Amino acid sequence: MARPDRPRVLLLWPGGLFGGGANFGVPQLLLLAAAIRRSTDAQVDVVDLDMERAFGRVDLARLVAGGYDLVGISCYSSYDYLKVMAIAARLRELLPRAWLVSGGYHPSAIPDELAFEGSPFDFVVVGDGERPLARLVEALGSGKRPLMKVLGPEPVLEPKELVPYDWSLLERYRPIARRVASQAEIYLSRGCPFDCSFCMERAKRDVSWRALEPLQAVEELHRLDRFLDLSRWTLFVADALFGMKRGWRREFLQALAQRPLRARKVWLLIRLDLIEEEDIALMARANVGPGFGLESGDVGQLARIRKAGQLEGYLDKMLTVADWARNHEVAFGANIIVGHPGETEKSLRTSAKFMQKLFVDHPRGTHGFLSVDPFRLYPGSPIAEDRARWERETGMRVHRYPWWQDGDQDFLAEWIDPSAELDFRTAERLRVELFAPILEAITRRFAYTGPARDYYMRAVREQVDLITPRRRLRTLGLYHLWRGLSGEVPPSERRSALTEDAELCAIAAAARSATLEKKAIAADDAVTRALAAVPRERFVPVESIAESADDRALALSDDGGSTLSAMHAYAIAFRALGLAEGDDFVDLGGGSGYGAALACEIVGPTGSVLTLELDPALSEQARDLLGAYPQARVLHASAHEVESWRGAARIYAGFAVERLPEAWLDALPEGGVLVAPVGPLSDQKLMRYQRDSNGLKTEALGPVRYVPDRAAAAATSE
Repeated sequence: MARPDRPRVLLLWPGGLFGGGANFGVPQLLLLAAAIRRSTDAQVDVVDLDMERAFGRVDLARLVAGGYDLVGISCYSSYDYLKVMAIAARLRELLPRAWLVSGGYHPSAIPDELAFEGSPFDFVVVGDGERPLARLVEALGSGKRPLMKVLGPEPVLEPKELVPYDWSLLERYRPIARRVASQAEIYLSRGCPFDCSFCMERAKRDVSWRALEPLQAVEELHRLDRFLDLSRWTLFVADALFGMKRGWRREFLQALAQRPLRARKVWLLIRLDLIEEEDIALMARANVGPGFGLESGDVGQLARIRKAGQLEGYLDKMLTVADWARNHEVAFGANIIVGHPGETEKSLRTSAKFMQKLFVDHPRGTHGFLSVDPFRLYPGSPIAEDRARWERETGMRVHRYPWWQDGDQDFLAEWIDPSAELDFRTAERLRVELFAPILEAITRRFAYTGPARDYYMRAVREQVDLITPRRRLRTLGLYHLWRGLSGEVPPSERRSALTEDAELCAIAAAARSATLEKKAIAADDAVTRALAAVPRERFVPVESIAESADDRALALSDDGGSTLSAMHAYAIAFRALGLAEGDDFVDLGGGSGYGAALACEIVGPTGSVLTLELDPALSEQARDLLGAYPQARVLHASAHEVESWRGAARIYAGFAVERLPEAWLDALPEGGVLVAPVGPLSDQKLMRYQRDSNGLKTEALGPVRYVPDRAAAAATSE
């Protein structure tokens, strides 16, 4: 039974980047736990919020209900900064007496961003965290609070001190791990002595390469296999640099080949200038796939990036390694960076030409896949540390720095003009223009047939997905949003900047077409043609441009009371109306005018479109956006002002009424059709009303969910 006076320690992983597939393991926290337990009698718990989400909504109050004396929160990279600060603020409320501490790449690079006056954190660790954390726990027992808020660096010179990993700390997650995680993860070494210009590794202060003994490293892999049963998993060795020393990696790979894991594939990162054919042959026997930070196919860019070795032979070595991989049936990955400072159109074209040769042109196909990454400016990297010189020498321009203190971090980290010759938009366009054909060709030319081929093909397809029109639309939407927020474009010019952006228009049209192709709403009719033609991105707030090609409703007001309906909603309603060329159409609650624009495309110049909108700002916006349609008219009015639309033959309500007003039916002429959502919020149905010589026919078209009638709500509140 645990002693009640033992210090209680919680080590918390806040979750991975962008809500994508998580890795199972949080090995960095398990190593910290081992160090604390080795030198103290503390009770240590490890919580992974990626895994916790599998159990439902994460409740921090429940997770810390037992009370903790010290909570360590990993801030692995700058992307985690806002999330970590929010979690710490909440934990400060829940555990007012606990010591809160953070470490990771970002705190190591800029400790003052977590150690400032008024911060929820009591301490920040620079570099390796094992010794500082163990001392903090000892200080808890002695009652002597350290005076310094920033601790370290105190590197662990012998990683063998930290193992074995205690995987039982993650026992709670084992039953659900496969539902959440895409691969398992482990560390076998620390540090990288190389000095690539973009990398954060130097923020940790000690970059010497330190590894477990080779046989011990293999044993740790097997201990994870025994805990998790890796037969359905790929395993990522997450070291910044695998196997720097030739003797070490040969002994490790030979031992792993003799004691193979059940894992479908072991995946690791190694430098191109270290690897030899014997390594590739051993990797084939050990079921290992290497990944290479190739960075560029242009020698000038490689020099700027500060890749070590003989650069004239560097790219030839990559071609040779690709041949070794084909001959030994080894799959590999390589990544390049597009838009690194100093990049020009010429360097990008040179790089693309090399990638074509490496991945596409060989008659036997390729055993490799390519990752095309945009440049991101990380604090603590050599570029960030000497930014003024880089700006002066290359002409690079960083539009938002520090980017990690704002939302949309994934965009803002990349919003950089690489050089005086190449701006952000051109670099983004060239990334797709030059590399999309190569990525798509790899899906056809990938010749590897060994274990976990589907794992590699998934990685290949994910890269193709990153350059689809839908993804590009998000980038350009955020580009316009942040140009406005940062003051680069004054408010009076923001609308024209959007409408005059021909590239945005073309990408949005391609993204809409892709959505329509996948949806059952598409048909060879005027409605589908209108949905494809009308630039939906212009009718939504700029922050919603990224979602404008999706078949979903989008808010037009902060309170959610006004929305742009999903594309399928217009398709169903307009087809139910039988809307056709020459019709007179009325859009009740027309919002920003999108439905009216669709109707204009359908009814053509011989028809007429009237849209009524209660919100004055939205009606003014609709008036502006519908200026290209002479048959359209906008009224700032309530839909219940029936005299303004009496006698129209085709009427659509874009909001729900609990009961259809009798006045609406009275205004419907013979031959007229009205489609409207009717019913309370929990039980709405889309209804079709048609008046003919025999009277009124009513038909229920199915359940729907629309925003309620704002005019009725306003009248009730009065």
